[in-house]
Amino acid sequence: MNKDLCNSEWLLTNMKGGYALGTGDLVNSRKYHGLLIASSKDLKRTHLVSSVEEKYEIMGETFFTDSNNYPDVVYPNGKNYLEHSGLRPYPLFNYEVPSARGAVIILKEIFMDETENITLVRYRNMGNLTLKYSFRYKFSLRDHHSVNRPGLFDYIPTEAGITDTGLYRRGVIKRGDNKVQAYLYTFSGNLIEDPVIFRNVFYKKEALRGYDAYEDLISPFLHTGVFKPNECTEVIFSDCDLKNPKKDSLENIKKRIRERYTRLKKRVYHFKTATAQQTGLLKKDKLKPHDYPGILKAMMNDFKIDKDIVAGYPWFSAWGRDTMISLEAYTGESEESGFVLSVLKSYGRKLQNGILPNVKGEGGRGANYDTVDASLWFVQRAYESFADFSGAEKRTIYKYCKEILLNYMYNGTLPFFFDPGDGLIVLRKNTGAALTWMDAKVDNIPVTPRYGKPVEINALWYNTVRIVIEMAGELKERVVANGTYSINTEELDKTASLIKESMGKFYCNAILGDRLEDDRPVPEIRPNFVIALSLPFDFTDIKHLKKAYETAAGKLLTPYGLRTLSEDSPMFKGLYTGDQKTRDSAYHQGTVWAWLLLPYAKLLKKITGENNVLYTELERITAKIKAKISDGIYASVAEIWDGKNPEEPKGTPAQAWSVAALYCIEKIMEDCT
Repeated sequence: MNKDLCNSEWLLTNMKGGYALGTGDLVNSRKYHGLLIASSKDLKRTHLVSSVEEKYEIMGETFFTDSNNYPDVVYPNGKNYLEHSGLRPYPLFNYEVPSARGAVIILKEIFMDETENITLVRYRNMGNLTLKYSFRYKFSLRDHHSVNRPGLFDYIPTEAGITDTGLYRRGVIKRGDNKVQAYLYTFSGNLIEDPVIFRNVFYKKEALRGYDAYEDLISPFLHTGVFKPNECTEVIFSDCDLKNPKKDSLENIKKRIRERYTRLKKRVYHFKTATAQQTGLLKKDKLKPHDYPGILKAMMNDFKIDKDIVAGYPWFSAWGRDTMISLEAYTGESEESGFVLSVLKSYGRKLQNGILPNVKGEGGRGANYDTVDASLWFVQRAYESFADFSGAEKRTIYKYCKEILLNYMYNGTLPFFFDPGDGLIVLRKNTGAALTWMDAKVDNIPVTPRYGKPVEINALWYNTVRIVIEMAGELKERVVANGTYSINTEELDKTASLIKESMGKFYCNAILGDRLEDDRPVPEIRPNFVIALSLPFDFTDIKHLKKAYETAAGKLLTPYGLRTLSEDSPMFKGLYTGDQKTRDSAYHQGTVWAWLLLPYAKLLKKITGENNVLYTELERITAKIKAKISDGIYASVAEIWDGKNPEEPKGTPAQAWSVAALYCIEKIMEDCT
């Protein structure tokens, strides 16, 4: 088996924000790994099912195909039988067990329903021998950010029961303390109550990150049966009772789930028949998908929920900034215009004093408005999609854009303010807030507070002013007003000119400083100047654009993204590792972010006159990640990499704006041909 896949992670999601997540060898190394993590409408995620103990018997021989980390051992070691695993279009695992009696080959596949918190796991006997199986399903029944401390199930009450309808067996388990429950449905063999506690399961990655890393799991049921060659057995996990007559039948649910992935296989991998699909996905050599942009689009859709985008899996919820940056992947595509509009309207309705929610939180908790740039990115996305909207829709979106602009200019209660002397936005000092995308804090103190006048914030502000002027012109409005504040478009145009002129203050030795402090440029080489220069309305000339690109290419660019700080800086931290405090100290102090490849690509596009040159360079800067995706090593694109010698993905394994960046770069490349 390819060793890279042992460290790779697969992901399945639904439109609620529920997910299933695991490694390429199915050894859970995170508390978030599991077969079903259910989500409520307000993104409260509950970890329900962790894994399955899979025991097989043939003529007296017994073997396991599952693997688990314990403090000093991996047991059992079923991963040693794993000949091949695939991460996309859904996770599958091909086990081959040596036996003198014949070919023992087992295929395990995992699927998730598109709209409901339902996971389907299918086992198929691909060999030529009849096998007995014994499965124990391990339930967690907890918040997905926590673990069940060792010994927990010795003292908290649980209730379990089985119903046998003749067509299927339904098992239900419920915790007495938090009232979380999960449902299990089997369709062959026998299901009996036989409670077992799996103790001290160890999550290696949680230990490395400084979190609780040991957990107990409860298994109330034993599922036994026999399957002959070419037969399969299936199991469904759910957060609710599926025998409800208002819902689909179990057979329809299974059919619907299978059809979801059949469509995806045909669209992205171009397998015309089930036989071709099975042969293609079980190849031991590298699977080469035919449609790389299609894979990226499928990845992007993993984050798509109702009127929003999940920032990343497994631990992020919906973030205003991340949603607005990631939403670019959907703009300009006619089939997605309705989704883009629904997201903009949803966030527009949540504006408070012109500010979008920074974090929506989980289960109604943790929401905040600690951001200066989310609203400015909203205006960018509105501008890109404006032509696709009807007249009434344009006026609705324009109303939100006006609300943002006018509050930024006139509302004195915000943690930032408009400086009428130079037209720039100023982040108030010593507020304890981290309002830009570089928002990490240690002991509640911002690591990179960026007080004063940050370069990309003011470039976004300049673009916002220009965009509102254009929108007002199209809608034939000469006064921009919201009932509290107003400004006529002639004055707004003068403000835009003032901002453009004032952006010159950021230059230091022909390079844009990261921010102005006391109106003097801070000469830190960070990628924020790249973001500033990638936006549609320029405030500088081609000479400075070229100089900026050369600086970014020489100081910040890596095969996986841009560093957040040049290695030349004494503040540079090349490793992102350790406990949360140590990691947060490095988060924006050199760590590489993949999403920054898109502003870099846009800057390159501005200075490159020949399409073939642009195409070749964009192909080069995305080659490493593209190879990992095309070779089936990455099921998604991670958040970050180390700033020095980046190679191992870090942070969250699936980040929306990372995938969006690569997808948008592919669209730029497509325009070159």
